[in-house]
Amino acid sequence: MINSLVKDYQNIGDLYLKHIEESTVKQKKADGEPSQEMQPYYMYWERRIFNAITKMVVRALAANKTIFMRNERPCLIKMSSSYNHPEITFHPTTEDLRNELEKFSRNILESTKKFGRWWDKFCHIFDEKLHEETAEKYIPYTFHDDVVKNKMIYTLHYEII
Repeated sequence: MINSLVKDYQNIGDLYLKHIEESTVKQKKADGEPSQEMQPYYMYWERRIFNAITKMVVRALAANKTIFMRNERPCLIKMSSSYNHPEITFHPTTEDLRNELEKFSRNILESTKKFGRWWDKFCHIFDEKLHEETAEKYIPYTFHDDVVKNKMIYTLHYEII
C-alpha cells in the first residue's frame, strides 16, 4: 500500500507538474534550470502533499490508539490460552502484543521516510543514496523530520507507547 502511494507521489512531480510547467511557461528551460514562474506553484503543492502525509499519519496513529486502548479485546487479534495446572498461558503474551502494536506505530512514522522532498524551486525529488556504513538506500531529505515535529503526532505516538 505505501509503495503505491510513494509511486503516485513521485508521478506528481515527474509527470503532472512537469507537463503543467511545459504548458504554462511555454518555453523549454535548460536542463537543471529552475522556472521562477512555477516556484510558488511547486511550494503550494509540496505543502498540500505534506498536509496529506500528516493527515495520513494522524489517522493511522489514532486508529492504532483506539485499538490499543480498548477495554474489550480487539476483534482483529486472535489470542489463545492453554491451561497447565496451576497456570494459564496466553499466546501471544500481553507483552508480545504490546511490542507488536508499538512496532506498528513506529512503522507508521517510519513510512514518511519514503516520501522524498523536492529540490528547492523544482518539483524533482531528491535521489536515493547508498548509506556508506550499512549499504542501505535512503533519501537524504524527506517529510519525516517535519511530520514527527507535529505536536498532535508526537502526542499520539507517545500515548500509544
